[in-house]
Amino acid sequence: MASARTAHLVRTPDFQRISDYAPLEERIALTYRRARAIAKAYALTADDVLYLKPKFWELHMDNIYAMDGGAFTLLTIQYNLAAGTLAAFAEKRPELRPLMDQVMKFDVSAQYLLTEQAHGLDAPNLETTATLLPNGEFDLHTPHDGARKYMPPTGPFGAIPRVAVVFAKLVADGENRGIRPFIVALGDGKQTCKGVTVKLLPQRGGIKPVDHAVTSFDHVRLPSTALLGSLEKPRNLRDNFISCIWRVSVGSLALAAMAVPLLSVNAYVAARYSLRRTVTGSDGVRVPIMSFRTQQLPIMQAIAQAAVIRAHAKAGAAIYKDTSIDHRVRSGVAAAAKASMTQHAWSSLAILSERIGAHGVFEHNSVLQSELLMRGIRIAEGDVLALSIRLANELLLGRYSMPTPKHPDCLLARHEMGLFAECRALLEKVGGNHRHESLSRLLLPRCLPLVQAMGHRMAYESALDGGVDRPLVDLYESEIVLFDSAWYVERANLPRWAQFEMEDKALSAAMPHLEEYLAKTGAEPYATSPILTEESWTAFINELPVFKGNAELSLISSPPTLAPAPPVQAHL
Repeated sequence: MASARTAHLVRTPDFQRISDYAPLEERIALTYRRARAIAKAYALTADDVLYLKPKFWELHMDNIYAMDGGAFTLLTIQYNLAAGTLAAFAEKRPELRPLMDQVMKFDVSAQYLLTEQAHGLDAPNLETTATLLPNGEFDLHTPHDGARKYMPPTGPFGAIPRVAVVFAKLVADGENRGIRPFIVALGDGKQTCKGVTVKLLPQRGGIKPVDHAVTSFDHVRLPSTALLGSLEKPRNLRDNFISCIWRVSVGSLALAAMAVPLLSVNAYVAARYSLRRTVTGSDGVRVPIMSFRTQQLPIMQAIAQAAVIRAHAKAGAAIYKDTSIDHRVRSGVAAAAKASMTQHAWSSLAILSERIGAHGVFEHNSVLQSELLMRGIRIAEGDVLALSIRLANELLLGRYSMPTPKHPDCLLARHEMGLFAECRALLEKVGGNHRHESLSRLLLPRCLPLVQAMGHRMAYESALDGGVDRPLVDLYESEIVLFDSAWYVERANLPRWAQFEMEDKALSAAMPHLEEYLAKTGAEPYATSPILTEESWTAFINELPVFKGNAELSLISSPPTLAPAPPVQAHL
């Protein structure tokens, strides 16, 4: 069952619904209070984040984020990106430990400023500079508008001091010595520090408010201790950059695991609604809409996905923690997991929002918010498409290899190998020239499906080996087959109708266990949608703003009185 560390928070005042008409500053402050409450419930240590211990992964899969995705945004930046980067240096530098302690307790809000307006996926070429001064201090500066840091929450909100890990080009003696992280004070919770300019961005659609911003620096003076790393120029600037931002690839897996709570809680809401909502059948008898296959299938698929992704995340975390494995392989495992996990969650949440009808478009039912949050996750900590293109190309060029399938004869492993064979054949046609013009047309669009197929296979074998109930594993497998139905017809001798029957058989085996599976999600305390019961819906309607009046409005005037028509005379 899902973690119960935060179940008690649902009943506290800060986790009750706030008015949609509350001022933006008040709603952002609430997001920070919620994030700090969740942080307190987990009480992570520096070792938890540095060595990726189970509690770190558990934090990223807590069902409470279905109630507030904004709090999740703050927490994953705080603990994975900022604390994860700082922890590696604090182990060897005692002067950093008091700050590390404040970050772990969430006594300060810690941010991670990497991406620039003009350098998104092109981050190795970022232009913010940190120039070494003769006295050993640094001058942090944004040279032009394109070098402004984009997206991280840096506004003076939440009444909490704010610091950041800021990535800048280290310049010493006029020489570019590569990208380095620096510790920078941003503000005291009420105003920004001198030389720091923050421009608040409009709110992201649908999710709880967070102060995402554009941040720039005007010759901010930093102490010598602000530098995390060496002053020496590295042998390879790109390798140095990758080592500096290693927590981003951790984030690819950690963020993708967010699919578990979003699917769990929203599938629970859709299921409970579908069990109580009835329609009149042709015989005049009212039946719950859950009795229809079109309702059962997307709900049970979401439940199956959540169970399989949880097993996949656990297996992926174990690989990522094994430092004896090539770091490129570990990053590849994270990329494949993100490509497949977010694909499942994004598509399923869109369907679940439809299956609860008009309720699905309102924020108070959380499904739409969850869908929009997952859209952001697909971009954050590595855009899914960019990650997939990079990974697929490196594997096709033989620069390294991913772990071999544990069940090579299963349908999903055969599919993965089949897609790789197709892509390799394309590459061989142009003599192995991966920069050939035809590959940008034919191969690039195949990269994402290829990496997703890899993630599907890994998820399936993780579920098989991880003890996920067989009906859920079979339902997951049937869903993946239908993602690329034509390939299984062409290459696996599995006709379309056989695929449909495969899905029907798996769903029929799973449906009798619906209540058991809903209980295993641990979603009940976090499902606060008013559509869950007739009583909660009635209470919700009764609390809505009411407008009454005595207005009279005439829209159609009375018809004019017509004179009687003259008698008609007959003509002989």
